Amino acid sequence: MMLFNRIITGLILIVMPMFAYAETIDVEVQNIMVSRGGNVMVLLFTETGFPIEHHQAVAVQDKSAETERMKFSFTIPSSEYIAFKVLHDEDTNNKVTKNWTGIWPKEGLGFSNNQKMGPLGPPDFDKAKLAVANLSEPISLIVTYP
Repeated sequence: MMLFNRIITGLILIVMPMFAYAETIDVEVQNIMVSRGGNVMVLLFTETGFPIEHHQAVAVQDKSAETERMKFSFTIPSSEYIAFKVLHDEDTNNKVTKNWTGIWPKEGLGFSNNQKMGPLGPPDFDKAKLAVANLSEPISLIVTYP
């Protein structure tokens, strides 16, 4: 019976970390132009779909754009690298609205690692990625407007 109790105790100690609460990371969005209205949407990606395919984001949160700084909290996925995108979705259509060119955004955007839109479009995952093992809180995302 003593051996049985030790085995059960050992199994519990091995399995417990698997059921421990998931680790979270706080994200602070800065430079929100509240006067433009709409929502602030933060998307968390692994490599797949970043940054264009919103439906492939691991997690998405949005809140009404009411202050110049806003905080969001995300559960960290089991992935080696992640990247964030913030969209000031002024028309609340859940996608980036383009200007008259059909190429450049009309709404504010920001990316992790302080990446910005470049002459060829948004940054790729390798430039915006954050190593999950080295995350420090909070992650800062700065919205840049056209």
